[in-house]
Amino acid sequence: MQSVTDANNNLNNININTAGHESNSTIKKRLPGLDLVRSTAALFVVSVHFFFNCGYYSTPLNDRVTFMMTVMRWLFLCCVPLYMMLTGYFKCNKELNRQHYLSLIPVFAAYFIISTIKIFVGNYYYGKVYGIKEALSSFGNYTIAWYVGFYFSLMAIAPFLNRLWHSLRNKKEQHILLISLACITTLYPVVSLFSASNTDIVSWIGSVAELAAPNYWQMLYPLLYYFLGCYIRENKPHFNKLILFLIIIAMVFINAGISYKYAAGGNFIWGILGTVDCGYNCITVAICSTAIFLFLYDFDIKSKTAGFILERISAVSLEIYLFSAIFDIIIFDHAKRLYFEMKDFAWLFFILVPINFICSVLCSTIYRYLYDTVARFIKSRTSSKQKIDNT
Repeated sequence: MQSVTDANNNLNNININTAGHESNSTIKKRLPGLDLVRSTAALFVVSVHFFFNCGYYSTPLNDRVTFMMTVMRWLFLCCVPLYMMLTGYFKCNKELNRQHYLSLIPVFAAYFIISTIKIFVGNYYYGKVYGIKEALSSFGNYTIAWYVGFYFSLMAIAPFLNRLWHSLRNKKEQHILLISLACITTLYPVVSLFSASNTDIVSWIGSVAELAAPNYWQMLYPLLYYFLGCYIRENKPHFNKLILFLIIIAMVFINAGISYKYAAGGNFIWGILGTVDCGYNCITVAICSTAIFLFLYDFDIKSKTAGFILERISAVSLEIYLFSAIFDIIIFDHAKRLYFEMKDFAWLFFILVPINFICSVLCSTIYRYLYDTVARFIKSRTSSKQKIDNT
């Protein structure tokens, strides 16, 4: 997932003048904090997939180990909202033109090529999971990499969303839009818990609160994150890092506490904080994700080595997302031959996730090098042909 999103937008290079505003007449300065956000989101993707593969969701939540794993699960779930905000940050000034849609070609190429590799790897390890019909169906409905389908859809309307955003006349109107979207897309998962309470007073409060949190528009939650990214780019807000850190901790522990309470010693309940896309549209997840973004995006990374590593990871975040699914198959096929209980996998998180992430980064870097080499060759041949035709 590149920016998750921005396969071809010069990464984090933004024109900045001495006043801190964008300008076409000034030199480009890289913002390393944005590389840090994107690298964190990529690592969170690999991390949250670990929970699906290790058997967490079929294990009773009844001890300290599973509670802390639940805390971690809610933290890592912020990967998708982070990517959506990055998309808004980088795409908020894109206009309706040919170049905008051509920028989707590298994304589609990565999706098709790496997903094809995944199909062959899956068939090798699991038997014939994908025939030609199953493969075409998985490509067509994006079940093999759902976020790519979402991204293509978002990019189709991004120029029109940008016109809406830039038509807002001041910060007040921006705030009204963001608050309105938050109410209609993210409040319902929490409010519904109150309205379903067995305590009358809590149930009454929840029922009244539902007036401001209808459930009909929950699927619009990506627009909230997209416009949050637009807002952050335009206004460059800065907050106390300690306060942001405490907000992050509070949100993930609240989510874990709710999950534990309603599991009541049983398995994790997927819809407990939102039945839409695993809970990305829950207000506590939205607050946590925004706090993480604000905590990281304005970091000034002094180390050239650290900055270079983050830049390289950031540049291939889409490919990391796709390759990590392949390494999940390989790693867990071998790991499950040695370990059978989920609790055995708890400590393996700190081994298997880094292995997957590093392998995904290396393969993604190699893929991008090969893709760029082929793309430059095709471009040069096309340019040469055009020159011959014009003579």
